[in-house]
Amino acid sequence: MLCNVCREGLEGIWDSSKTKRVCTVDEWKDSAEPGPEVDSRFVSKTIIFEDIERPDAPERFVFGHHATRESFLQSIDQGCVFCNRFALLEKDAEPNPKISRLGYYSVFEVVRKPTAFMHMHVGNQRGGFDMIPHDFSDVQLNLDISPSTGDEATWRIIQGWITECVETHASCNRGGPTGYIPSRLVELNNTGAEPMFRVVEKHQVDSQSQYLTLSHCWGVASAKERLKLTRSTVELLSKEQQRSTLPKTFQDALEVAGRLGIRYIWIDSLCIFQDSVEDWRAESSSMQEVYGNAFMSIAALGAEKDDGGLFFSRDPDEVKPTVFNFGVDGPENPQPYRFELEKGWAWRLSFEDEPLTKRGWVVQERLLPRRVLHFGSKQVFWECHEGARCETHPKTVDCSTVPENDEDEVSEPDHAWKDLIGAPYRPRCKDDISQLFSDWYSLQQLYSNCNLTVPSDKLVALSGIAKDMKRRLAALGCQDTKYLAGVWSQRLPQALVWNVRTAGRRPDGYRAPSWSWAAIDGNLNVHDWSPSRDSDMEILASVVGARTTPMKPQDETGEVCDGPITLNGILLAANLGPYVKTDLHIFHASRRDVVDLRHHKDGTLLVSIQRDGHNPIRSGVTFDTSEDVSTQAICLPITKTESTFNGVTTWYVAGIAMIEVDDETYRRVGHFDMRVEREKDTQSIFEKAALEQVNII
Repeated sequence: MLCNVCREGLEGIWDSSKTKRVCTVDEWKDSAEPGPEVDSRFVSKTIIFEDIERPDAPERFVFGHHATRESFLQSIDQGCVFCNRFALLEKDAEPNPKISRLGYYSVFEVVRKPTAFMHMHVGNQRGGFDMIPHDFSDVQLNLDISPSTGDEATWRIIQGWITECVETHASCNRGGPTGYIPSRLVELNNTGAEPMFRVVEKHQVDSQSQYLTLSHCWGVASAKERLKLTRSTVELLSKEQQRSTLPKTFQDALEVAGRLGIRYIWIDSLCIFQDSVEDWRAESSSMQEVYGNAFMSIAALGAEKDDGGLFFSRDPDEVKPTVFNFGVDGPENPQPYRFELEKGWAWRLSFEDEPLTKRGWVVQERLLPRRVLHFGSKQVFWECHEGARCETHPKTVDCSTVPENDEDEVSEPDHAWKDLIGAPYRPRCKDDISQLFSDWYSLQQLYSNCNLTVPSDKLVALSGIAKDMKRRLAALGCQDTKYLAGVWSQRLPQALVWNVRTAGRRPDGYRAPSWSWAAIDGNLNVHDWSPSRDSDMEILASVVGARTTPMKPQDETGEVCDGPITLNGILLAANLGPYVKTDLHIFHASRRDVVDLRHHKDGTLLVSIQRDGHNPIRSGVTFDTSEDVSTQAICLPITKTESTFNGVTTWYVAGIAMIEVDDETYRRVGHFDMRVEREKDTQSIFEKAALEQVNII
């Protein structure tokens, strides 16, 4: 959608009484006030128009946009597809005096041909995006959005998705009924005047029964307020209770089950004893089966807590793509236009900031079921093995890559798991095993940036996916692959080369060995390498041995209590100075530049690295947490890759930074990198360095 400021501004470009012309483009360029300059790419477009000499030609003017910062931020919150492209840039921006002098917080310019284009100036930022003619017959866009996510109009869309999936998606229905039933389920009874429910045991359910699962945010309700399964409530919950006694989210989920004609639903707080660690561990280790065998999972995407519900009222104009009247040839004959971003991108604004997307458990709860129905605060989303959809893009959310009006089925990449909405890109690989690992790292990337209410759940909440991964690897002939606290032995030592985007946090207690990404909470980059690039990568270290000790011996994908790894590699002692910002890195509070590299044992200088002028060698350490930051580190190079950009070839070395905690025992504290212009410089450093065996815990 477009905010009214953008829409009305564009529709009024020919009428100064509707859209204020704050100055001419020439006056803007000639102003001595500091501020964003006119983009040269934009200027080049303005000289080709036959009617540019018209005194009222829009290209001659700078137009008023948002009058205040509050108005601008409100448009971002509403989901304006144009203003949101400046959301991160604007977050800490101050009003620009050049724009303020004109009486506005932001201003814009337009180009009409050959491609319609809107260009905004806000703060010290500038940028613009294409507008395109809108075709009302485009089947990839839905402008008919109803006032609620729970009404009959929305349900008809949902029924269409379910029917198509059940009747035509072979990969979503592979295997048919499995006969699997979870240990407990919530049973619905809608035969009486008042809908009822009860909690039943596995033996009370027909083995061929279908069931749903529910993903939701628990919220901050106290233990006394929340109805849950405990030793003291099991007798009560085993008898029929009125549905109205449940939290609103649970009530709505049972209503969806009733609409589908499905009698059972699995809800974690009602199907796992909440006062039994043993039962929780046993049930959490079977999440692969619980979610994988469900007919469908319901996700309370927009609810912050149990009583938030599934169904939300909404303003259709703040959800659907905005079609506006744009005068390309003049004010007399405006044509329907929309922003190109409305197709294939705008849906993210009503998905990615929803409460449930930040919950760590939800990744496997989305990935393992055959199909997932997300009830968001602005629209409903669908995920299955053969596609992802939403109300505004009912055919596919990837419609930006589909030709206009193409009603053919959109082919789905051959990946291990279904493609998740908003997940990192999953590249295609040459063989099935590499593709499986590529898919794993993309999902791990998504998961590592989610939050967990209980930090110790980090490995447990990924356990179901890990079990499924192990099963798939075994089917491909990888019988000896070990799962080590979030890392696969077959991808060692490369998988140790992860890094933090911003300084992370360590949990209070032990959760994973320091070399595992699972040891850190925060914004992580866990795929610093790609399986598809293995052939271009030189491995600089070797694994002597690696193991983890599971907290529960029979569950290697769950919690661990220790995990040493032993490597043979080159050790470098690094002296570190302050970080000097360059165009190669964004500012990083926990990053420090390498001043020199020395022999680990005797301290002999191997290379001194300049920090000004032309630097043929650049190197640094990005510490995992702010507490780890130090002036010294022991660095272990692990990978070296060659890359060429603009005809210039460089070599990039990546590894880990450590501190010594005991004699020949180390703990990881960060990520080490080095970029060189001449490969012989790397070879010279490594040939003189110490080759050692190191134990990392």
